[in-house]
Amino acid sequence: MSPSTTIVPGPKKRAIIVGAGISGLTAGFRLQRRGFNVTVLERSDAVGGKMSSLYRDGYVINRAANILPSSYSTIDSLITELGLSDTVTSVTGLLGIPRDGDIKRIRSSGLQMTVDGLRTDLLSWNSRLKARNLVIDAIKMRKYLSYENLGMAERFDTETAADYCERRLTPELREYVVDPILRALYTAEAERLSVVDFFFAAVNFVGSGFMRYPSGIGFVCEALAQQLDVRTQAEVRLVEEKPDHVEVSWTEGGEEKTATADACIIATSADLVPKLFPQLDTRQQEIITDHFTYGTTLAGHFALKSRPDEDSMVMPVPISLDRNLCVITLDHNASPAAAPAGRGMISSYWLHEWSVDHIDDSDEDLAAEMLRSIDKVLPGVSSQVEFAHIDRWNPAIIRSYSGMYKYVAEFARRIDRESRVQLSGDYLSASSTNGCATSSELAAERVIAALASAQR
Repeated sequence: MSPSTTIVPGPKKRAIIVGAGISGLTAGFRLQRRGFNVTVLERSDAVGGKMSSLYRDGYVINRAANILPSSYSTIDSLITELGLSDTVTSVTGLLGIPRDGDIKRIRSSGLQMTVDGLRTDLLSWNSRLKARNLVIDAIKMRKYLSYENLGMAERFDTETAADYCERRLTPELREYVVDPILRALYTAEAERLSVVDFFFAAVNFVGSGFMRYPSGIGFVCEALAQQLDVRTQAEVRLVEEKPDHVEVSWTEGGEEKTATADACIIATSADLVPKLFPQLDTRQQEIITDHFTYGTTLAGHFALKSRPDEDSMVMPVPISLDRNLCVITLDHNASPAAAPAGRGMISSYWLHEWSVDHIDDSDEDLAAEMLRSIDKVLPGVSSQVEFAHIDRWNPAIIRSYSGMYKYVAEFARRIDRESRVQLSGDYLSASSTNGCATSSELAAERVIAALASAQR
C-alpha cells in the first residue's frame, strides 16, 4: 500500500485517535504527516498494546506479538519512514517442529523452505505428494487473501480448516503443518478456525523470512509515539459525530474532559466500538456483537540463565506432544539483544480453552504448569529460569469460524466513507499487527477524503 501524500487544504485540521496500539499510532502518524494536529488517547499507562515490550534486568519481554515476517509491507514502510531501516535486517529464520523426540528444522523463506520441506523426514513421501493440493489451492486463493480486506476471500469460507484437511490432505499434514501454523498464530485449533485463516497464514507468513529487529518488538510503536501527542491513562467514554465536527469525552487523571475535533479514528478492539460510538450503523453493531468473537491467550515469558542448544526462532508444538502449548519462540534467536550475552529469553503462547480455564491462576502456578510443558520441547529449560513474566490477553485476537468472512465483507461494504468517525483494528481484515497497521492507513485515507468532501 502506498499512502497518498495529499495534504488537506485550508486551516490545520485536528484529529483525535482512540487507542495507542499499532492501529492508533499508525493512524495518528499518517494523519500528522498530512498536516493534521493529532492527539492520541490511550486508557492504559503505556503505548503499544499487543505490540509492546518490557525491559527487566537486561532482558526484553515481547508481551504478545513477537515475530515480524518479511512480508509485513506496511510495518516495513513505517520502519523506513521512521528512519529505523538500518536497525532491521532480513534473516532466514529456522522453524523447529518437534516429532518423535527430535526437532525437524526447516528454513523459513522461499526456495530454502521448499528444499528443506522435500528433504526433511518430518513428513512421509505420501504426505509430501499430497501437499501439492495445498499449493494448488493457495494459488487459487492468493489474490483474495489481502491485508486490506480479508472479506474478499468470503467465497472460499465454506468450511473449517479441519474439514479442509479431511477433504484434501492427510492426517500427517494436518498434525505437522496445518495445526501447528494455526495454533502458533491464532492459539486456536483447526476444528474452530476458517480455512481462510490457514491459507492467509500459508500465503502471507510461511516462506517469507523474518525481520531481525533491535531489542524489543515495541520499537515501532515507541518510535511512532515519539512523533505524536499521546496521552496515557486517558479512557475515552464517548465519541459523537456532529454535522461539522466530532466531540470526544474521556476521563484523565480523575477528571472528565471533552474536546472537539474535525475527525476521529477509533482504533480499539471491536467489542468496545458500539459503546464508544453509538451512532455506528445498526447492522455493523449487530455484526460486532453477534459475529465477531475474541479469544483469550496466556503468554508465559521466561528469562534463562543459559541459552538452549537450539537455533530455531519459532517452534510450533504439535497437539500430540502437548495440546495446550501452542508455540514457543526463542526470542534471543530473533533478536540477540533480547537477553544478556550467553543468556536466553523464550516466550510461550497457550491455547484459548486452556487460557480461559487458567486465567485466574496465580503467576507462580501458571509458570510452574507452563514449564512442565515447555520441558517436553526443550528439556531442562525449567532448571535455567531466572524469572517468569505472565501476560493475560483477553481479548486477544479474533477467533474465526467457517462463514465469518462474509460478515467481515459486509462490515467493510457498510463503512460510511463520508463519516468524520472512522474505524481501524484487527477485525477489519487479518488479525495481525500488519493487518492492524494496514487498516489504520485505510482509515486515515477515508478521513482525508471525507473532510475534503465536506469542504466542497
